[in-house]
Amino acid sequence: MAQVMEPSAGQSAGPPLSGAPLTDGGPADPGRPIPCRVLLLEDSGMDADLVREHLKMIDDHAFDIHRVETRQAFIDAIADGGPYDLILSDFDLPDFDGMSALAIARDRLPRVPFIFVSGMLGEENAIEALKKGATDYVVKLRMERLQVVVRRALVESRDRNELADKRAALAESEARLRFALEAGRLGSWELTLATKRLRVSSICAANLGLSDPSEISTYDRLLELVHPDDRAHQQAMVRQAVSSGSPLDMEYRTIWPDGSVHWVQVRGRAVYDKDGTPTGLAGVSLNITDRKKAEERQLLLLEELNHRVKNTLAMVQSIARQTLRAAPSVEAFPDAFQSRLRALAQAHDLLTRRHWQGASLSEIAALTLEPHVDAGRVRVGGPPVNLTTGVAVSLHLAFHELATNAAKYGALSAENGRIDLDWEITPPAGPAARDGAGHAGPTASRAATGALVLRWRESGGPPVVPPTRRGFGSRLIERGLAHELEGDVALAFDPAGVRCRLVIPLSSRVNPQ
Repeated sequence: MAQVMEPSAGQSAGPPLSGAPLTDGGPADPGRPIPCRVLLLEDSGMDADLVREHLKMIDDHAFDIHRVETRQAFIDAIADGGPYDLILSDFDLPDFDGMSALAIARDRLPRVPFIFVSGMLGEENAIEALKKGATDYVVKLRMERLQVVVRRALVESRDRNELADKRAALAESEARLRFALEAGRLGSWELTLATKRLRVSSICAANLGLSDPSEISTYDRLLELVHPDDRAHQQAMVRQAVSSGSPLDMEYRTIWPDGSVHWVQVRGRAVYDKDGTPTGLAGVSLNITDRKKAEERQLLLLEELNHRVKNTLAMVQSIARQTLRAAPSVEAFPDAFQSRLRALAQAHDLLTRRHWQGASLSEIAALTLEPHVDAGRVRVGGPPVNLTTGVAVSLHLAFHELATNAAKYGALSAENGRIDLDWEITPPAGPAARDGAGHAGPTASRAATGALVLRWRESGGPPVVPPTRRGFGSRLIERGLAHELEGDVALAFDPAGVRCRLVIPLSSRVNPQ
C-alpha cells in the first residue's frame, strides 16, 4: 500500500520528492515507492483524512501531502513552487473557491495535474472545471474513483512532461545546429529521390545566388544552376553516393541569375529506409568562390615564381654589367652592385607579403626599377596614387616583366637605352555612352568614372622585333592584368622601343591622394 506523510497545515513538508521517474505498472526501482508530493486544498479535516486514506490504497507510491486551508496559504504554497507532482482541491471553501485556485495553479504550475475532490454534485461543475484546465473531477460520494484518477493523472503527467522536455531539448539542439550552420556559412539541404523534391535553407539558396529557398524546389532546378561543364560530374557523384552509400563530397561551378560564375562545395549522405532502399540525400553546402580565386592566384604566382627564377639570372647579369660600366673605379663596384641586388630582393619580397596593406604607385615603380634608376636610365613620374594590395602586386608583376624584357632584349640591354614611366589621372568625361541595347560599354564606363593612365616607353635600345608567339609575360600583361584591374592594356612592339599603355578605372582600389 502507499505511504502517506502529512505535515500540519501551513508547515513545511520536508525536502522535495518530485522528479523520480514513474511507470505505468510501478516504480522504476521495484524495491522503492515512487515519491509524489501533493498540495491538498481542503478546509475539512475529516475530508482531508478521507483523501489520505484513499491515497494509501495506491500501491507503490509514497505521498507527501502538504495541506492548506485558506486562499493565502494556497497562494504562498504555489509561490514557493513546491515542487509538487499533484494538486487536489475542494470545489467550495469558506473564503475561496476551487475555480479561482485552478486559475492560480494553471498560471503558476501549468504542468502539474489539478484534480477536484468535491462534495458538490452536478455535471455542470465538472464540465466547467475541465474546460478551465482541470485534470479530473471526483465527487466525494464516490471516493473510490480517486485512486484510478490519481494514478492515471500521474502517469499522463509524467508522459506529457517527458514529451515536453524532449521537445524542448530538440528545439535547443536545432537552435544550436542553426547557429553552427550560420556561423560556418553552411547551407543545409534535403533531396527526396522518388519525387526529386529539394528542400534548402536560406543560406543554401544564397550559395546558389538565390534570395528565396522556394526558387529551388527540385533537383532539376538545381541542375539548371550548375555550370554545363560540371553537370555530368555532379550527377555522377550523386548516383555514386546513392548506390554505394559512400559520403558525397564534391565541388562544382554554378551560374548565378546575374550570369556570374561561383564555386560551391557540397557534402552529404544517402538516407535509407528499414529495408535498405535509398530514399533521399541530405547534407550541407558552402560557397567556396573566394577560396577558388585564392587558389587560382596562388597558381599564377607559383608560375610567375618559376618564370622569374630564370629571369632573375638575366637581371643580375644586366645589373652587374651596367653597374660595372657606370662605376668610377673597380673598388666602387661591389657596393653599388650589392645595393642593386638588395633592391631586386625587395621586389621578390613584395610577392610573398600576402597581408600587405597597400602602397603608393611611386613606391611600386621605385621598388621594381630602383636597380636602374641610379644609373640615370629610368625616369619615373606622376601624381600620388594609392593602391590596394591586389592592384599593387599586379602592377609590380607587370613592371617586373617589362623591366626584365628591357634588360634582356630592350632599352636596358644597350648602353644608351632609357625607359620613361609616367602616369596621369583623367577626370570623368560625363555620362557614359550607351550601346544600341541601352547598356554602357566598358570604355564609356571608365570614362564616366575617371581613370589612371600609365605609359611605359623605351628608347635608345636595339631595334625591336615583334615576338613570334606570346610568352608568359605578354599573357600576364595583356590578359591577366586587364582582367584583374578591369582595365584596358595596349602592348606594342614598336621598332624604336616597346610601348605599353594601361588604363585603369578609378575606384576604392585605385584612388588618387
